Amino acid sequence: MKQFFDRLWHHAGARPDETAFQYGDTCLSWSGLASRVAGAAAALAQEPDTIGLALPNGPDYVVADLAATLAGKRLVPIPHFFAAGQIAHIIQDSGIEVMIGGADQGLPRLDGLLTHSGDACPVVAGHRRIIYTSGSSGHPKGVIIGAAQISASIKALSKAVETSQQDVYLSVLPAAQLLEQICGMFLPVMAGARTIFAPEAMAALFGHAPGVMAQVFANHRPTMSLLAPKLLTAWLTDLQQGGPAAPDTLRFVAMGGAPVSPDLLRQAIVAGIPVYEGYGLSEACSVVALNRVGDNEPGTVGRILDGLNVDIDDGEIVVSGPTVMAGYLHHDPAPTRWRTGDLGHFENGRLVVEGRKDNLIVTAAGRNINPEWIERKLVADPRIACSALVLDGAELTLVVAPMVPISMDQLLPHLAGLPAYARPGRVVLVDPRSSGLIRPAGTPDRNIALKLARTGPAQLLPAGKEVAA
Repeated sequence: MKQFFDRLWHHAGARPDETAFQYGDTCLSWSGLASRVAGAAAALAQEPDTIGLALPNGPDYVVADLAATLAGKRLVPIPHFFAAGQIAHIIQDSGIEVMIGGADQGLPRLDGLLTHSGDACPVVAGHRRIIYTSGSSGHPKGVIIGAAQISASIKALSKAVETSQQDVYLSVLPAAQLLEQICGMFLPVMAGARTIFAPEAMAALFGHAPGVMAQVFANHRPTMSLLAPKLLTAWLTDLQQGGPAAPDTLRFVAMGGAPVSPDLLRQAIVAGIPVYEGYGLSEACSVVALNRVGDNEPGTVGRILDGLNVDIDDGEIVVSGPTVMAGYLHHDPAPTRWRTGDLGHFENGRLVVEGRKDNLIVTAAGRNINPEWIERKLVADPRIACSALVLDGAELTLVVAPMVPISMDQLLPHLAGLPAYARPGRVVLVDPRSSGLIRPAGTPDRNIALKLARTGPAQLLPAGKEVAA
């Protein structure tokens, strides 16, 4: 991380009064950022090794994260949207000894250290961050990402995205997510770009807030941002309902966290939102492949980042290279070739992700179905927050969570052309606010969806015209 902090000290000396991070009316200059990071890092040097970070998005979060990185600490970001039981598990599993931010967990608090000031100082080796994702269970494993993985990711992404000092990044996703840490903090600091926090947009991530997405982009006029598919859907809904147009300053809006319908991407591009889908996972420091300016093909996740290698083994995506995690906490080190659990293939040098291997549905007739294939067709409709295809006994059932009332006649066009073996026999409409159904990335919890499929009122889907498989 030496090169990263050298860039921070450089910006502080060359552009001391220019804004590095902004939240509302609060602005943190490059010199202020550098001084607070150095001061907090010096104070953290005297503290225990494992630090929990539970601050909301904003300049204080950046100071705390960078200070812990500089001090060589083991940092555990805690997502604010996790349930109390999940947070308790993280604290126990990771061995957090002190906290910055968060509710009372019975641990010493270090919030006061964030106001300390100091001079540029050398990087202490050994920094690691433990990333806990919501995953498919209540007690996920901690992914160990070290300074080497972060540095390799910054280098590869800086080249792919071509971030510059003239960029303005709009941060709308939770900072506790690794992808947002890299895109909203490390990349902008490396390039000397300004970051604006707009946490009010998160309301659209956890339940659509009409007008919010279009308004925050119109107000701040960024050049770059990172969105989950659900936020893009909310933004398109705003535009369709007369919200302000996408600002002409935008040049790169990365899509990540969940698969995106090619139709949704094309709708966004037509609406003036320059979207570029990528692919990655926490175990490979969040980004493995990415579409680029001048090389954007919806339906693929683009070309592999420089320095990484991806091959397809028995249909599964396998990643190797310097961004692959050190391993899971309390488990053996990660193998050199990381099997992602995702199915995919290459088309003209670009990676196509088909879906999760463990989500694969095998019907009674022995046909294999990637549920994401059907689900993407539904969530391309801005009226639909989430959908999940599940196998209930021997019957394919489609669980749909619309944000507004929707009829069967309005759903049928999304399923047109499906082969008979992949066509669901039943549709169950559910409330998108159903507890646990929609994960923060906008993807469905299939266990919850199956329970809802068995308890909710179902409608039989009219038989469709069979087409060749």
